Amino acid sequence: MPYLDFAVALADECSQYAVSQFRRHPAERKDDGTLVTATDRAIDRLILERIQHTYPGHAVLSEEQTTRYDAAAEFTWVIDPIDGTTNFARGLPVWGVSIALLQHGQPVVGLVTFPLVQEQFAAIAGLGAWRNADSIHTYIGATISDEQLLMKCTRTDRLLQIETKLKARICGSAAYHLCKVADGTALAGIEATPKVWDFAAAWLIIVEAGGVVTDWQQRPLFPLPAVSREYGAAPTPLFVAANPAIMQQLLNSVTVRQS
Repeated sequence: MPYLDFAVALADECSQYAVSQFRRHPAERKDDGTLVTATDRAIDRLILERIQHTYPGHAVLSEEQTTRYDAAAEFTWVIDPIDGTTNFARGLPVWGVSIALLQHGQPVVGLVTFPLVQEQFAAIAGLGAWRNADSIHTYIGATISDEQLLMKCTRTDRLLQIETKLKARICGSAAYHLCKVADGTALAGIEATPKVWDFAAAWLIIVEAGGVVTDWQQRPLFPLPAVSREYGAAPTPLFVAANPAIMQQLLNSVTVRQS
């Protein structure tokens, strides 16, 4: 598919640049409290330039530049130039470039590349999901045990009380957490405050691998509402599971902490 080929080539170009800048730039805090480096901004600009040159009629929704969704556009690229900015700035290897293509608000292509751990995840709507060109599938069992993993972000335990046998892992990248559910490494995941560019590509990868994703109200995340709106201040708490049976157990294990 030409769109996936384009995303792969673009992510590879951006990853090579990011690796060359690894550990070289401190992170700065943005107005919304999240972190950014000069590399995030440079990659965001590079991706925008490549998309505008190759697909001038397509819109872009990105973390560092265009945070407003244009519902009138048939195609929208959703970009996170570096998912895992803190890891990138502090020298941990789990970070990646995330690229998704939406058609009428629905993901049709998803690509996330993690160059330093040498893992690339991809999906095409209706055709499946892959890690490094090998087909992947979520865990098919319905039993939760202490031999299995739950991926979560650092904010999860501040907001939620979780009673589960699953062993928790925090790797510092929302997209990586979700992709690890997609490839069967983990049974489930919880991200407390992700934004659409954090999960657009990984959402498709999980769904195509057989998993399920929902928010706290158990509503679908896609398609995006057909309304032009700002997404820069719109976190979406989400729950990810290998299959519906695991999802139900996950939701049953979670309560909101009292503030």
